[in-house]
Amino acid sequence: MTNTKKVFWILTIIFISSSSVFAQLNFSLSTQQEYNDNPFHSPVPTKTFISSADFGVENNFNELSIGYYGSYLNFDVIPERNFYWHQFAVWKDFDDAALGFYAEQRIGKDIYTYYNYKNYTFYYQNHFELGPFSISLLPNANVTTYDEINILDNFKASVGLTLNKGFDTGTTFIVGGSLNHKIYLNPTQSGTYTYLDENNLPVEAAYKDRNISSITQLVSFGRIAQSITSSTGLAVQYTNRSIFNKFGSYIKDLNIYYGDESEMFDDPVNYQGNNLGVELTQILFDDLEIKAGYYLNSKFYPSQGVYDQLYNYDTGAMRNDTQNIFNFSVKKNIPLRMANDLNLSLGINYQAIKNNSNSYLFNYTSNSINFNIGLSF
Repeated sequence: MTNTKKVFWILTIIFISSSSVFAQLNFSLSTQQEYNDNPFHSPVPTKTFISSADFGVENNFNELSIGYYGSYLNFDVIPERNFYWHQFAVWKDFDDAALGFYAEQRIGKDIYTYYNYKNYTFYYQNHFELGPFSISLLPNANVTTYDEINILDNFKASVGLTLNKGFDTGTTFIVGGSLNHKIYLNPTQSGTYTYLDENNLPVEAAYKDRNISSITQLVSFGRIAQSITSSTGLAVQYTNRSIFNKFGSYIKDLNIYYGDESEMFDDPVNYQGNNLGVELTQILFDDLEIKAGYYLNSKFYPSQGVYDQLYNYDTGAMRNDTQNIFNFSVKKNIPLRMANDLNLSLGINYQAIKNNSNSYLFNYTSNSINFNIGLSF
């Protein structure tokens, strides 16, 4: 039995046995078992099984709610990639609004500690009715710092707005968008890094990198959802991302051994382009959800050059990607009678990604299938 599975079952026993003692708390516990033939989206893929143990605990007081959540990921053939992620949250719910703060951290091991980061986010949500529309206002601000990659430290402020309108025909229209402004706190960085050579031995080398100073992006989207039957729904969404900066000669020059931030964390603020998504959802037996989705993403990175097969970096051309994603999932919730408010959730998810890029480092395909099981009470 893997360490992740041991942790999962030990926590299951502890949480169930303590549910009557800590009745004021809400617990959640889950695990995922996944096979992925390219989890790091590399042109040279590594196949591995991935196991995770995830848990959460929340307590609702009269004035505030608090929560703590954690996940441990175990990579079967590359255990040096294992890491722990956790988050603390505090929030206040109002009649039509919410105000909150959360802090999260990633803790890696071995030479992969350079992926470690800390994030602190303040957010506000306000939902109200204006004539026939339901409107949501979503401003937030956050700071992200990286333990070993200070060039990626940043402050980001965003404000989002959505308008929702439903009709008796079962049709729902949603339009909205967000304005995002990101400031990099340390646009240049120099130092040393460690990587593994062809003999799998650690090598230390010096580097000097350069990043852009800031980026401003406008995101807009429109979504149409239609109920085909009482248990079948179809949704189509188009999203456009535009970047206002004129970067000129300020092109990112980042070291390939820790990669560009947009690939490490799939940061959507660093590219412009458009996305088209189609989703079909089917509900069976009231609680079995089957969903299939196809997504076509066009991404242009105006501040990032391209890599050739020898990993030479060229700023004479900008990175341009076309990404195809197919997703299929099945979910079922099962109330259990062995304890009050105890619910079991089961799910299977398959995802295929094909990313075509003019930059060799970002040409990849990825297929994954995972099974997840969760308890909440």
